[in-house]
Amino acid sequence: MAIKTPYINNVTLAGNIVRNPEVRQIGEKKTKVTTITVANNRPYQDKDGNWQQETNFVDVEVWGKQAEKLGEYGKKGTPVIAEGNLKLNQWEDKEGKSHSKLLIRADKIHILNYPEKK
Repeated sequence: MAIKTPYINNVTLAGNIVRNPEVRQIGEKKTKVTTITVANNRPYQDKDGNWQQETNFVDVEVWGKQAEKLGEYGKKGTPVIAEGNLKLNQWEDKEGKSHSKLLIRADKIHILNYPEKK
């Protein structure tokens, strides 16, 4: 009997928003989509036993009501938790060169410290 590989694509990421959220409207229904970049820090010990910190910058895409909420309350420095799945965006530029970008498509965004409304 062959073993089937499970298809699991779940991501949970915590960090701070790097720059103010970018809110756009897509399509005829004007669906809102907000894009943020989250800085996620990972402490580790180097070969000499000294603690170091590695920072990863991850793009997160949020749709609908969550996008509106994030656009309203999120700002640079706001701590968030993003829950969702990985998504690979692929496109071709004007010169015909192929590009790709891996990001998180968030189903849930938890704003950990609500700043004052903009």
